[in-house]
Amino acid sequence: MAKLRRAPTLILGAMPSEVRPISAQLVDRRSGSLGCFSYETGRLRGRRVVVAVTGVGVTNGAMAAALFVNTFNPSETIVTGTGSRFNARIRTGDTVISTKTIHHAAGSLTDAGMLYRKVRGPQPGMMTGWAYKPDPALLRLAKQAIATYESAEIVLDGVRYRPTVLTGVVTASDLFGVSAAKIEDMRVKLDPDIMEMESAAIAQACHQLGTPHIVFRAGSNRTQPNPGADYRRLGRLAAAAAARWTIHFVETLAMRDAA
Repeated sequence: MAKLRRAPTLILGAMPSEVRPISAQLVDRRSGSLGCFSYETGRLRGRRVVVAVTGVGVTNGAMAAALFVNTFNPSETIVTGTGSRFNARIRTGDTVISTKTIHHAAGSLTDAGMLYRKVRGPQPGMMTGWAYKPDPALLRLAKQAIATYESAEIVLDGVRYRPTVLTGVVTASDLFGVSAAKIEDMRVKLDPDIMEMESAAIAQACHQLGTPHIVFRAGSNRTQPNPGADYRRLGRLAAAAAARWTIHFVETLAMRDAA
């Protein structure tokens, strides 16, 4: 009997810099497009993958996730890329495996800060949340994969170190920079490790479409009101670190399924 062909792994990054190191490793690499979204297919460490750039922000992330999940019916979706370092324990290049991905602009903005709440979904009686957990099996595998991972050394501001991979909380919205008051409100109510702009929307799309997902985000600049200059200096290092870890994780997936 012929062996059933496994569905591909979908890998999404917001910007070309976040997926370019992954695409460079593809075997039998081919290009395509879905509407305005370009993608590449091939084999990554023995596993079939679809790699795509979503564009920046909540709307782009949700559109791309829904379109690619519906078209390719992937076995899982991986979100890879960069995010600002909200928690001081995160260094540039440290990659956070998200244990909870939060919409930090979902609810009501009051004089006392955000009041987080669910909103009505597309079906009668359906409510959509403001926080999403990854697939438990993918999270377990990611935690196990840390033991066999070797990060690439970084030299930053005269300091030489190897970034780590650790679990934490990721939060997202369309805000690139945030005020000191917003930072403090998020710290008290959410205590995130990384802040970025797409993962919560992608996580929600995957959840509602029934596709397992996991989020990997490497820290770039510190979370701040005007991050542009710091992100341009540190974003490339973070993107490379997240991509390197993502490749390792995909290899771990392939080894698990071959066992």
